[in-house]
Amino acid sequence: MTSEVAREADDLLRYYSELSRRLAQAGVRDVPELLALYERVGRALDAVSRQEIEWAAEQAERLIGSLERMHAALQTLRRFKDALDRIPGI
Repeated sequence: MTSEVAREADDLLRYYSELSRRLAQAGVRDVPELLALYERVGRALDAVSRQEIEWAAEQAERLIGSLERMHAALQTLRRFKDALDRIPGI
């Protein structure tokens, strides 16, 4: 029984070491730092409401629509100007 507990403890220690290695490869020093980052991200996300994000997304979509319409109008104007330039005497 004691050897089984020791083996399980060794397995857990090896896993924790492997986890720490993987975290370090990802730029995180250790598990406590990962947990601290998780808490910081949570607080940062709490600072912005879903309604604010929805509003900003809707504003961006409206702006994109306006810019697409403006682009189409400018393309039409360019084609019209090109057509007029091809008419002699104008």
